Formats: sequence, C-alpha cells, structure tokens
Amino acid sequence: MRKQIQMIEKPDIKDERIIIALNQNYSIQVSHLEFLPIGNDASAFSYRVKAINGDLYFLKLKRKLWNLAGLCVPRFLKDNGIEQVIAPFPTKTQELSVDVDKFALILYPFITGNEAMEVGMSDSQWTELGSVLKQIHNTELPAVISEYINRETFIPKWSSLAKELHERINKRNYDEPYQKELANFWKKNNKTIQTLIERTEMIGKHLGETDLEFVLCHADIHTANILITRENKMFTVDWDDTLFAPKERDLMFVLAEDSTHSREEQLFFDGYGDVKVNQLALAYYRYEWCVQEIGDFGKRVFLTKDVGENTKHDAVQGFKELFLPGDVIETALNTPFELEIRNHS
Repeated sequence: MRKQIQMIEKPDIKDERIIIALNQNYSIQVSHLEFLPIGNDASAFSYRVKAINGDLYFLKLKRKLWNLAGLCVPRFLKDNGIEQVIAPFPTKTQELSVDVDKFALILYPFITGNEAMEVGMSDSQWTELGSVLKQIHNTELPAVISEYINRETFIPKWSSLAKELHERINKRNYDEPYQKELANFWKKNNKTIQTLIERTEMIGKHLGETDLEFVLCHADIHTANILITRENKMFTVDWDDTLFAPKERDLMFVLAEDSTHSREEQLFFDGYGDVKVNQLALAYYRYEWCVQEIGDFGKRVFLTKDVGENTKHDAVQGFKELFLPGDVIETALNTPFELEIRNHS
C-alpha cells in the first residue's frame, strides 16, 4: 500500500490564529506550536501542540471537512471501549471540530509512536488487530451517527477523474518538469491504466447488482495508519474514509496475493475469526485502490494549484511506485475475477 508522503507545506494561516482558537474552544494555553510536514493528504496539515501545563496534543487542520463520520465514528468507538482508536477531543461546546478562517481544526491526543509500516508488528499485535477490526465490523451505531456515514455504491469515485486525466495527458505536451515527468511515465503505461479503470468499473457494476452484507469499515486500515508506541501499544488513526461496505473493504489490507504473508494473515484471523471472503468484492477493492491512487497522485501534479514543489515531487515518485513489482497494481492485476463475474451473472 501507499507509502506516506513526508513533505507537506505549511498552510496559509498564522500560528497566532491557531493558538487563540485552541484557547477559546478547548481552554488550552499554548506554550509551543510546531508544524509537522508529514502526512499523505495535501489538504490536511499537522501540528504538535504543547500546553503551558506540559500536556501534548496532535492538531490537524483540514481545508475541507467532507466526512463528519471520520470524527464521530472514532469518538463513539473510543467511548464504547475500543481503546486502540485515537479519537478527537470535543470542544467546550461538545463539537468535534471548530472552523478557523478557511480551515477545520481537529484536536487529538499526542501519541508518541511509529507507523507499523516502518517498524513492523509483533505476532500478538497482528492478532490484536484482527480482534479490533472484528469489533469494529460488529459495531452497531446509533442513528444519529449512522446518518453521517456513506454507503458503498460500487461506483468508483476516482474513476471519472482518472479518465479525465488519462484523456488530457494523452492529448497534451507539458513543459513544467514534474508534469512532464509524470506525463511521460503515464503514457508508457497507458494500456495498464486503461485496463485498471475499465476493470474497476466493470466489477463495480456487477457488485452493484449483488446483495451483500455491509459492515462498518475503517476503509484505510493499512499499516501506515497503525501506530505502535514504545510500550508496544497499538492505535488506529485516520478515519476519514470510514463507510458502510462489505468487510473485504478492510480485509484487502491483510489478505495477501500469495503465500508471502500467510503467517501474518493467520495471526490476524486468529483474532478476527473464521471468515468467507467474497473474491469479487476483494478484486473490486484492489482495483479501485489503484484507480484512487492514480487519480489522487495525478490530481496533485496536474490539477491542484496550491501545492509546492516537494508535494509534486513526492506525488510523481508515489505514482511510479504503484507500478513496481509487488505493489498494488501488480496485486490487483493478479487477482482473479472473471470466474466470479460468471458466477454472479
């Protein structure tokens, strides 16, 4: 899955505005505010906040808060006993975010740890992850929260943008260095990109006509969104994409293409329990992930105006890595689906 992009430019908001907002809405007196140029979302920005009393917080600013479920779901799960979830703090008026200028400000506890993608996970942590994910999938949410959660439609939301970029890039020549580099690489992989888009839409159409069980999904639970602390505690982060969908939406991050990670897979299912995997749903999500990455990286380089050179550079490199052996595109292309489609017809 995607490696985290590590160079995000500081947003156009003064530190003083953030410090005042934290005091007004959370009663926090800030002694130090540090911008952290990390993350994989060019419209989200991270800060380390130190209060006068010594408490530490993790602050996230978003240009657009497009999915309220990404705040209220982890808060509900945390309040109902799933300790491995990092949830936002409520404001003095019990809101989970506050608007400051053109940003949404969201405050979290500061967890000192490393991404599991970087440091790995122990046997017990893989089993713990399986148990936690099973709890999430079994969660029944109250209607006041469920109404904010999107439901899977099997209409790939990045498909239109990917097709638009595909057409645009193949009709133009580019002089800007990063656009030129990505366009040349894109054109060399035209056939593969076209295949990914077409198969995603085709499989999605079949699944849209199928009666499937939906559960609450994190929807982005790869190891870059799992933090491991020095005390070996595990936490899940980044609930922005949470939705009701087939369990395969989350399980695709664990299920290996072959036997390479079969041991980790077994440890995970020791915690999750027995499960029958819908192979067509698994294929869809693997293909859809590729289209999402293609569209997202392409958008940063060709369409987004307020990103810097570092973000463009990392987007180009991230795009190229998708095509490496063993990465997501190869995994998707090696996932069987033709027989499953015939069985569903």
